[in-house]
Amino acid sequence: MTNKELKTLDLFINRTSMWINPIDRTTITSFIHGFEAGTDNKSFTSLLKDYLESEHNIYGSNQGWPNQILLYAKKYKLNWNDAFFELGRVIINKIEKL
Repeated sequence: MTNKELKTLDLFINRTSMWINPIDRTTITSFIHGFEAGTDNKSFTSLLKDYLESEHNIYGSNQGWPNQILLYAKKYKLNWNDAFFELGRVIINKIEKL
């Protein structure tokens, strides 16, 4: 992932209302899918899936990353948006260290 792509993701996670409205599971998922399609780089969702599987025993298989986030949110009593933003910050930190 390029520095520009990483900065864009970081801005999206920290200033979401500048990018989408309403801020909900559907629009967040659409943005991430579009971002990854446009950059031809799926490292964010790949790392997200791997992180949820290895650190939280939440497996994606055919459920996809949005449902993995839902399971994480239920496990930690968060709403989906808050779970996504929490996990997104973790994944961005991991990408920065690569």
